[in-house]
Amino acid sequence: MKFISKIFVGLALSAALSSCSDYFDVENTNTITEASFWQTREDAFKGLMATYSGLQGHGVTGGTSAVNTPVRSDTGRPNNWNAGAQSLQKLSFNDNTNVVKEKWADLYTAILRANQVIEKVPGIEMNEDEKALFIAEARFVRGLCYYWLYSTYNHGNVILHKTVPASKEDFAKPLSDKADVLAFLLEDLQHAQANLPETWEEKYVGRATWGAATGFLGHVYINEHNYELAKTEYKKLIDRSDLYQLTPEISWNFDAEHEFNSESIFEVAFSATQKPGSGAAGSPDGPTGSEGTTRARTLAPGEAGGWRVVMPSYWMTMQLKEDPMDPNDSRNNGRVYSLRCEASIAVADDGTTFYTKDVEDMGFNNSEASYLRKFQNHQFENDGLGDVYSSGINERIIRLADIYLLYAECILELSGDGAVNEATNLVNLIRARSGVTQIDPVNYTAKSLMEHIMWDERPKELMFEGHDTRWVDLRRWGKVKEQYERLSKLEFILQDKNLRYATVDDVDLPKLQEYGEGAATYTPLVHDYFPIPVDEALTNPNISQ
Repeated sequence: MKFISKIFVGLALSAALSSCSDYFDVENTNTITEASFWQTREDAFKGLMATYSGLQGHGVTGGTSAVNTPVRSDTGRPNNWNAGAQSLQKLSFNDNTNVVKEKWADLYTAILRANQVIEKVPGIEMNEDEKALFIAEARFVRGLCYYWLYSTYNHGNVILHKTVPASKEDFAKPLSDKADVLAFLLEDLQHAQANLPETWEEKYVGRATWGAATGFLGHVYINEHNYELAKTEYKKLIDRSDLYQLTPEISWNFDAEHEFNSESIFEVAFSATQKPGSGAAGSPDGPTGSEGTTRARTLAPGEAGGWRVVMPSYWMTMQLKEDPMDPNDSRNNGRVYSLRCEASIAVADDGTTFYTKDVEDMGFNNSEASYLRKFQNHQFENDGLGDVYSSGINERIIRLADIYLLYAECILELSGDGAVNEATNLVNLIRARSGVTQIDPVNYTAKSLMEHIMWDERPKELMFEGHDTRWVDLRRWGKVKEQYERLSKLEFILQDKNLRYATVDDVDLPKLQEYGEGAATYTPLVHDYFPIPVDEALTNPNISQ
């Protein structure tokens, strides 16, 4: 069941820290105030739930960010009319690009809410153990949001808000050094790891756990190239088979039916249930707010009522189409493409149904080669319920397959060829789940196996998942320019709705290419991170770009 439910509690819970407004100068007699709120255990619980709901925002996981960020990596492709996503793939984004501004504002909104819980709950008369638990959950959310800010903006030099602002001046804080930001978010995540439970009873499932904090600690360490500490954290999760196991089918990680499953380590909950008067998804605040996400409708094809503004890249489409099926796996009998391919994308010749239609009857117009199947309500006729285009499929942020691959990376970095057998075993567990041919460790060195993980396993298994995961991977490996240049040289043919690589015989057929602008433009100092948004730069006198 889904637990996290949006509860709007007024006050500053809906204010973004990046806005220096006249809020403190005007008294609204209809607004809940600090004097009347933060009095009871119920108030504390509402404040905590509002903190969790900050993760549902468009800029975090609720639509815009989840849909658009894959096109900055090698897994996504924007359609012709999606200027915002095109600016990400062409690396022409700037401080005024919508996703740059929205992500910043939504993350700082969640941080503000977390700070309110951390500051106010200690003074509320309630059970001391539960009080400590609420604070640990709030610190988890705050640490998570700062990790995403740290890994997204200004090379990690962002604004640290450790307390609730008490004046307009408190909003306008200078940028903190990345080392201070890193130390602060690590302290939050370590506190959460030490104080969160391993599991929740069913009615509370969805709240942060020890495993979630452990997973994010591993992510922080590996992206700082501290492979020893990352290995230690990831091993803690791998060793807890009583808590986490791969699901029998990869598709269980992308639908509504199997949310919070055995593979899930952290996911953000959504719900398609609409409040009276609600008109859209991804706007959780207020009495008519919705806890749905627009991701499904935004990515669905036109024949399913979708907007298909972003699709899998041509390279990603071919990677999945060429995923080798194990002939000894009975699940592959009569199958056109691998279970991993079928669970991830829809292509015209895969022989399946998609939104209750034969997939070949989907549009595939405008040089569209595939549509994302992950996180889609494709068992129904169209995506989105009525006119509110709201999907309730949870956003999976960390799952065990991701941990297996990251742990494999750590041991290959630390032990070289001596880790090939162990790393290959982890890779083969993931491949076997999807009926994909096993790889033989005798064919690999540590270097070649790591390249296989980079260009084969991680994109195929995790495309469009997490929170800008693929871009963070490419940046960690220092492979952005190499991959952009490699992909820009590939030529594809789309013939009878089916994509293939161009050959020397395709002299008279039009060729499709991608990533050319990015390959020509990419400069690490400029493009590895988003800039500080223009809204912050204009309203905060204490920062400069």
